[in-house]
Amino acid sequence: MHLIFSEHLDFSVNRVIDWLSYYNQQYDKYIGHSTVDDHFAFNDKMITMSFGGTDKKESFIVKNDNQEIDFDSIWFRRPSSDISPFLLDFEHKATYPKDFLEYTIQKRIKVFWDFLGYKLKEKLHQGSFNTTGLNKPIVLQEAQNLGLTIPKTLLTNDKEELKKFFEQCNKKIITKSIDGLIPQHKEKITDNNKHLLAYQLTTLIDNIENTPATFAPSLFQECIDKEYEIRTIFLNGTLYSACIFSQLNEQTKIDMRNRDANHPTRYIPYQLDNKIETSIIKLMNTLNLDYGAIDIIKGLDGHYYFLEINPVGQYGDVSLQCNYYLNKKIAEHLINVQP
Repeated sequence: MHLIFSEHLDFSVNRVIDWLSYYNQQYDKYIGHSTVDDHFAFNDKMITMSFGGTDKKESFIVKNDNQEIDFDSIWFRRPSSDISPFLLDFEHKATYPKDFLEYTIQKRIKVFWDFLGYKLKEKLHQGSFNTTGLNKPIVLQEAQNLGLTIPKTLLTNDKEELKKFFEQCNKKIITKSIDGLIPQHKEKITDNNKHLLAYQLTTLIDNIENTPATFAPSLFQECIDKEYEIRTIFLNGTLYSACIFSQLNEQTKIDMRNRDANHPTRYIPYQLDNKIETSIIKLMNTLNLDYGAIDIIKGLDGHYYFLEINPVGQYGDVSLQCNYYLNKKIAEHLINVQP
């Protein structure tokens, strides 16, 4: 069986599942804590992992109704960090404050959950169970070390340093979240343990007069006047690139994710320079990633600027509009079909 870690609304997963069905493969999809009956769940499974001793013998067993489940491959498409499948109701004896006891149990179970993901990676797999470990500034620094050009970048919480950077960049800079995802609470959500995850769009800054003297540590970059944008999908050592004409629409000019439903952005297949491709592959190997969606800008100055890597980024538009058939390639990797 092929196990897919995903989420409710990832349509690319469904296209891969179509290909698994075409090859007559059994699969199941885990989307975190769910009451939906047709999704794989861990809370009703018996899980045992053993290792160590002088013989160094290891075992990894997952049972359902006393029947052992054999996983042929794992796809960590968008793995959930939700540990609630293992949280059981317990009687509170008032030895510790209830909130503290719940927190302690959650921390302990997370160790088990993370080790489960670690062991599943020993199977034939795609992606990584730990997708939140990428540090954006470190990735930028590593990219520069490997020969890629990045925009001028500043991390600071000091308005005076920001003013200097603002002047150096001709009073035209952008800011984006240091982390890829930010929790966004809504009034209609009453459970403190629940939140929405939202992307922070890139924001253009052309005036900093009202900025406070100190603020939360933030990431700023020079605003690159772009000729076009490039999204490159790295999949198991191969790069698939698309040229995206996002600059032709004011709504997508600064951030292509700010989509205009009435004017779809044009994509065409694109071939990066060999030197840039080699540096990207070295970067992905350095970060120990077998998948990533990489954003690059071709500036009006002729330079290619590396922006970031999303280890669980979307590939559907690049695959569909450029006829790369990435869904088929992922499915064939999971079932170990040789191209």
